[in-house]
Amino acid sequence: MKHYLAKFVIVVMLASALLSACVAPTPQVIEKTVKETVVVEKEKIVQQTVVVEKEKVVEKEKIVVATVVPPTAVPQVPKEKQTGGTVNVWLPNGWPEMSQFHQSHWESGWAESPMVDPYINILKGGAIEYRLAEKIDVSPDGLNYTMKLRSGVKFHNGDPVTADDFIYSMMMRYNSKTRPLAEIRNVADLKGIKEFQDGKADTISGLKKVDDQTVQLTLNGANAGFLKLFFNGAGTDIPYVQPKKVLEKLDQAKLFDGTVDYWYKQPIGTGPYKFVQYATDQYIEYARNDAYWGGKVGPDKLFMKIASPEVALVSLQKGEIDLVTPLALTEVGRLKADPKVEIVEAENTGSWWGLEANTFALKGLWANPKAKQALMYSIDRQAYVNAILQGYGKVRDSFFDGTMYACPTMTHYTYDPVKAEALWNEIGLTKDKRANYEITYMSWLGNKARLDYLPIAQEYLRKLGFLSNVDLIDNALQPAYNDGVGPRGKEFSFNVLWYGPGADPGSIDPWLRPGQTSNAFYRSWPEKAGADGKKPTAPYYNNARVNELLDKAKIESDAEKRKAYFQEIDCIWNQELPSLTTVAASNMVAKTPRLQGLDWANMAALGQPYVIWHPGDLWIWNMK
Repeated sequence: MKHYLAKFVIVVMLASALLSACVAPTPQVIEKTVKETVVVEKEKIVQQTVVVEKEKVVEKEKIVVATVVPPTAVPQVPKEKQTGGTVNVWLPNGWPEMSQFHQSHWESGWAESPMVDPYINILKGGAIEYRLAEKIDVSPDGLNYTMKLRSGVKFHNGDPVTADDFIYSMMMRYNSKTRPLAEIRNVADLKGIKEFQDGKADTISGLKKVDDQTVQLTLNGANAGFLKLFFNGAGTDIPYVQPKKVLEKLDQAKLFDGTVDYWYKQPIGTGPYKFVQYATDQYIEYARNDAYWGGKVGPDKLFMKIASPEVALVSLQKGEIDLVTPLALTEVGRLKADPKVEIVEAENTGSWWGLEANTFALKGLWANPKAKQALMYSIDRQAYVNAILQGYGKVRDSFFDGTMYACPTMTHYTYDPVKAEALWNEIGLTKDKRANYEITYMSWLGNKARLDYLPIAQEYLRKLGFLSNVDLIDNALQPAYNDGVGPRGKEFSFNVLWYGPGADPGSIDPWLRPGQTSNAFYRSWPEKAGADGKKPTAPYYNNARVNELLDKAKIESDAEKRKAYFQEIDCIWNQELPSLTTVAASNMVAKTPRLQGLDWANMAALGQPYVIWHPGDLWIWNMK
């Protein structure tokens, strides 16, 4: 007798579900019971001549199959840029100066950056990327800079960009008729610039046309930092190139005072986007420039959406705004938990937040370095970093703190009430006298995390017995405060400051040079500026050794020697505190996943960004 038994095999299928376009979680295994299988055998028994048949049932068997359940696919960014769509970017505080010849606020540079081009960019690490400038040659003696404009670049109206446009833009920015006068900072070494702005010359003698695409700039003396500081001015020291043929036809009086409607109705640039319209306090609309020298960009449009920080974050989470910076660090933790938002951090070594002192206030108290040292010891800045900045930042105790140019023997003003008391007493401000001193902070609206430092500092001072007040004002009221005639009619001791090393350590030069309107003490109040934009009796920070070191650093080409000069300057700053450094907050950006092409590492390398880095590289990913 033979038995034919059914054979069943338990099959286990273990497969990887990793697909090229998906990121898979751990596979799920689902057990399935196969329907009962029954096999009937007939067994024949021959017994004499009688055949007996009986049935035998094979028991059912259970087959367990391990099945990989496809996970929910996580789409990956396409390798090729997609076209179409709209980029939406947050613009804080509106558009302060629509006139390019009057630009001073970073928000104006941010608003203009989609429709203009910088001459060069400074990359992370200090390398130079040439943009509107094709190349810049420096003479062996360091006095002549020859810039060749990139060939083939056209304004949005189709006119070619020429050397005449560059020279015209410079002469309008520093014209004696332009009101208010532009600050002469990194451009101070350009030969003839002061004489031209003072109305003593009709041209800038150090600015010459070589040919239609080339200009030469001649300095009064060598300046090792001029290339990076001047040509990377992002529309402040060096204006973006403007169309001479167009602007010469406008009302010149209005052009000089920045009130001509050209700037907010039909401005012309060279950038990847063309201006469409400005809806006051709502948005600026731009359209793609199909003739852009850098190549046709992908998105059809770009909008700068004007909103408060709170509204901007709500709009970000709804997908109505794609890019938010500066980002309140108190919001980072919450936003990181939102799958519709991406947070990117860049460590900040290029700028810091601080306080600018009014040396007229409290009978000249803040001209005394020990008073400022006492103030530094009185406030727990690390607690501010931990609580308000959520750890995304570092305390700074000098101009170059955190860089290779930092003072090797730096004093760190760690919170120390005992040292603070000793210094306050040393300068005569004993506890019984402090109630007669009101230390007032002023700031215009803006970055919330920076503003949050002021009430914290206020409370620490109150604990020491001082009176203290914080004035948060609208941007439009800043000039009145600067002239000592703010709404409260009182002086104030400090206003917020955003400064730092930037692209080159030479950026500290105008801050410490006596006679410069950028001088650390020049913006003391209430000395009102005259018609020429200068304050005749303004005080200046003036240290003979610092002046000597600045002179040496300007002409020094050896990197190590130049570093030593700036380190010594930093040590002096660390003790005399021309301005008070507080912290360097990390540069954080919040974006939607659909926004691609953002090079945040380079964009934020030198401090808080003040222009959109390569706006033509941004593109919108259709995630459907």
